[in-house]
Amino acid sequence: MICDFCKKQDAVVFIELNGDGGKKHINLCRECAAKSGITGDPKSITSIFKELTSISRQISEADKKVCPVCGTKLALIKSSKKAGCPECYSIFKNEIRELLEKEGIKGSYSGKMPKRLATFRSVLTDRIALQGKLEESLKNEDYEKAAVYRDYLRALEKSPVNGNDDE
Repeated sequence: MICDFCKKQDAVVFIELNGDGGKKHINLCRECAAKSGITGDPKSITSIFKELTSISRQISEADKKVCPVCGTKLALIKSSKKAGCPECYSIFKNEIRELLEKEGIKGSYSGKMPKRLATFRSVLTDRIALQGKLEESLKNEDYEKAAVYRDYLRALEKSPVNGNDDE
């Protein structure tokens, strides 16, 4: 078995804790056990479980993130290593970069964009651009332009592309 902390070395310390939440298992290599201060003292072992529980909560909360455009969950992207839509790359930019670095891939993509995607514009990109122009117009007190951008945003929200057929 591999160490639950470093995920690199073979585990030599196996701990099982029975509690209210059921059985919990931790496998540690010699170095991680020493770093964690594991002796024969049950208090040190309990502190390890608390640390692992908080780490697993943070991971599960991060994996609950969802792309607002296509609905793909971050956990699915991590497991399948496939993004749901082009917007997933910008929404989960940091997470995807970490995933690629774990695979040994560093740097940015320097190839060509496929022809069919070269002119791709999503509703989300249009909405973000219009929202920025609207805010800029309001800041400059150009209310006529702001009204036009507001109307474009409303029309974009009602478009059938969004799945909103309320017209």
